[in-house]
Amino acid sequence: MKPDPTGRIWVRLTVACPPEAAEAISASLLGISPNGVIVDDKGEQTRVTGYMGPYLSPEATADAARRMRMLATVPEGLLGGTAQIEAEVVPEEDWLAVFRAYHKPVRIGRIVIKPTWEPWPSPKLASRSDDLVIEIDPGLAFGTGQHATTRICVQGLQERMRPGDHVLDFGCGSGILSIIAAKLGAHEALGIDCDPAAIRVATENVLRNETEGVVTLRELDSLSELQPPWDLVVANINPVIVACEAAHVRELLAVGGTYICTGIPIEGEGLVLDALREAGFQQIVPRPSEEWIGFICTVQGSDDR
Repeated sequence: MKPDPTGRIWVRLTVACPPEAAEAISASLLGISPNGVIVDDKGEQTRVTGYMGPYLSPEATADAARRMRMLATVPEGLLGGTAQIEAEVVPEEDWLAVFRAYHKPVRIGRIVIKPTWEPWPSPKLASRSDDLVIEIDPGLAFGTGQHATTRICVQGLQERMRPGDHVLDFGCGSGILSIIAAKLGAHEALGIDCDPAAIRVATENVLRNETEGVVTLRELDSLSELQPPWDLVVANINPVIVACEAAHVRELLAVGGTYICTGIPIEGEGLVLDALREAGFQQIVPRPSEEWIGFICTVQGSDDR
């Protein structure tokens, strides 16, 4: 991923807090810094840092101010007073150095997700004979395997996808889930995203992993242009979209099909669960991970999977 010549910037948010508040603040920051947070507990106070963006200069300050209010979700008793929050605008090339230092190869079942700049085999992660290694440069798109919601989806794909399935990746980001579906034997994997930057990044990753014969990518912001049936739909987006699109997903799925959805903070569980039930999904299995939750749902039919 090369620095963007158009002048994009990132906002670095650093919260100084008591050590016992670090976990709660990290969970809060992950909602606005989905590529991860950094916790430094070497000084008198713990410092939790996240990166938001990319932005163009005029919008960065106001947006940072709005998003910092999300820290109000941290229980006051943990903070011991008002949290000390620092916001600093950093050039994209500076953010990249921190970003790359944070992302390392991760294993989720038999799937190994490796950033392009990391060697494989890794000195920190032993290889196995049945590994499926996915090489990802996330660019400015979500999806590196580090985040709990991505792990929920990857594990769900390994459990529920069958060779020959037709898979829809709704909100494909870096293309990671479409690529994994292809590596697991999907007949077809369609990744859609409303962000053209995500589609560009995903296209590069698909070519890098030699899955272009299976994976197709389209820039779409609605499911209404798609036709059924799909055997499996996976969505790692946000609770509002997951809830709003539940009925559309239900219409697209074949009988016996599976819907894996996440991107849902624990506090959004009820909203999504109600929408899934109203849409007619059955066997709704919750998959909590850290401060997040996902659901694996099925469409009633002769194939109960």
